[in-house]
Amino acid sequence: MQASREISQKMAILIGNLISGCIHDARMIPYILNQEEVINILVDDPARFEALVQQEHSDRREYSKEDLTLKLDALEELGNFEALAAVEIPSWTGAEADINPILELTNQLTRTFAVYVGNASTLFDKGLQEFMNKFRQSLRQAGMDIKTIDFDIEDVSLLRDRAEVYLVKGEFLKAFIFERLLAYQVMIKQVINLPKSGFSLREDLIRRALQDVNLSIPLIKFILRASYISHGAWGDMFSILADIASKEPDLCRPSQLSDFIEKDVVFSCNLLCKSYAELSQLPADLRRSAIEGGIEKERNSGPVTVVSQDR
Repeated sequence: MQASREISQKMAILIGNLISGCIHDARMIPYILNQEEVINILVDDPARFEALVQQEHSDRREYSKEDLTLKLDALEELGNFEALAAVEIPSWTGAEADINPILELTNQLTRTFAVYVGNASTLFDKGLQEFMNKFRQSLRQAGMDIKTIDFDIEDVSLLRDRAEVYLVKGEFLKAFIFERLLAYQVMIKQVINLPKSGFSLREDLIRRALQDVNLSIPLIKFILRASYISHGAWGDMFSILADIASKEPDLCRPSQLSDFIEKDVVFSCNLLCKSYAELSQLPADLRRSAIEGGIEKERNSGPVTVVSQDR
C-alpha cells in the first residue's frame, strides 16, 4: 500500500526529530584519564577532582581515584573546529614552523570526531529500528501494510529545513551530521525512498551557506578541516566546493579557495601529498600553482586523500 501524503509528512517530521535527538544525545563521551592527568586535576583544581570522584560513585563505576572518567562534550570539543585556528599559518616564508602541536591537536580532534559520529550513527540506527517496529505494528492493527515510504520533494524539504536551522546558526557539524545520518543509514534505505533527482541535501547546505556573507568563510574553513578531521570520510564536501568554485565564482572565487588552502597547513599537505618541509621549500608561485592544480584534480576525481605527516 502506498503511504498517504499525511503519513509521509508525519514520517519526515518524526525522522527529523529522531536525528536531532541523536545529534544531541551522542555528544557526551566518557574519557578515562591517565594517572598524570588525574594528578594534574588534583593539584590544579581539587574541587573538580572531588566532583569527578563523586560522579564515579554515583554512576556506580569501579574506578579508583587513580583512574577517573571525564565526560567530554564532543560537540563542545569539536564545535565549528575553532580550536583548529592553529592550523593556519600566516606565511610559508621565514623560519620553519613547528607543526607538531598542530598535528597533535588534529589527531586529538580526529579521535573525538570518530567516536561522536559513531555514537550518533549507532543511536540513530537503534532509534529508527525501534520506531519503525512500533509504526508498522500500529499500521497493521489499523489494517494497513506499508513496507517502504516514498518521500517526494515536499517531504525532504521538511528535513532540509531542520538541517538549515543548524546551518544558519553556524553549527556546521550538526547540519552535516544531520545530512549524513539521513543519507547513509541502512535503516533509512529499508524504510524510506528518498527522491532520486532534484534533491541533494549536502550540496544544498553548502550552496545555502556560500550565499550568506556571514557563513561563507566559516563554511569554507569547516569543509577543509572536516576533510582531514574525518580522515577523508567527509572529503566529498571539498569536491562539491571545488566544483562550485570552478563553475560559479560568484559563490566562491577560485582564488579565495586557494588562499584558504594555502593558509591551512594540514590540508595543503594532504592535497598535494607532500610534507610540510617539502612544501615550505617550494617557491611561492610553484606552491600556489600546485594548489590550484590539486583543486582541479580533486574536483574531477573525488575526495582528498589523507596522508601521514612528518617533518
